[in-house]
Amino acid sequence: MKANRNALLFVPMLLLFWGPAAQALSLDDLEEQLKSDYLDKILTLRHSYKGKHLSFRSDGSVSGKSDLGPWTVDGQIFVERIKLGDHHLQIRGRRICLVFNSKTNSYYDVLQWLAESDVDGRDKIERAFHEKEVEIEIALDSDQPDAQAISAAMGAVFLKPGESIEDLVPGFWRSYFDRIAGRPLSSEKSAEPVYTVKPGEVSPPHQTYSPDPSFSDDARLAKYQGTMVVSVVIDRAGQARDVRIVTPIGLGLDENAVAGKFLEVSACDEGRSPGLSAGDGGSVFQFVLNLVLDLSCEQFATFFR
Repeated sequence: MKANRNALLFVPMLLLFWGPAAQALSLDDLEEQLKSDYLDKILTLRHSYKGKHLSFRSDGSVSGKSDLGPWTVDGQIFVERIKLGDHHLQIRGRRICLVFNSKTNSYYDVLQWLAESDVDGRDKIERAFHEKEVEIEIALDSDQPDAQAISAAMGAVFLKPGESIEDLVPGFWRSYFDRIAGRPLSSEKSAEPVYTVKPGEVSPPHQTYSPDPSFSDDARLAKYQGTMVVSVVIDRAGQARDVRIVTPIGLGLDENAVAGKFLEVSACDEGRSPGLSAGDGGSVFQFVLNLVLDLSCEQFATFFR
């Protein structure tokens, strides 16, 4: 495996810009230039569409029906083939499926994780992830496109320099990107006071319901498990809201956990507002919930932190 397959960054790969003199290049010359710039590189899609075949118009809009998937599974592509034809550009590559390394606080390719693991059936699993290919076709407005037209079309489909994937992912990822960027953690504004769990002052509520999670196909394939941490606000009715990912896990498990109704707690305890150990005061409070994903039973074990 080449080292650059594992060098995964949130910063998009630099898109090529050719000067005016390059506009006269033939399609064959342009194709060779594209291959030189993009083969064996990683591109990040603006929108994480699922599927083996994706078609885009030159403005970046998707042609036909395509569902969005988790960016950790469907967001990046390792480019293996490029073909420039009349009115279209074809890019074929392998989906980069990402797992989270809590020690380095960064994502890396599941193939690298597999290479370092002793999971049963590793060779078969690695082949399955190698075969997770996608073919992308980008329409071009001319049968003789110039370099600027190609660059503009690619920039409409893939991230450009200066852009970050954090601007495109759902809002529940905001706390994670705030943390890795060293920014203060953002949170939803509340009209009522919000409290944080503090021993002897604010106690965690009592969990009353914690259903099984929806486990992702890729995590099941890789026999991957781990721990993720989310921050939630418990309201007066005992419902979780303003769910934010603090420490992710990858392979689509994060989105599945946030999308599911993974927790309900008791609304009141001995006449006090949720979470308050003494006195009256607020009616909602914030705490961090530690979610342990156990692949052997595909259930959440929940622990208040």
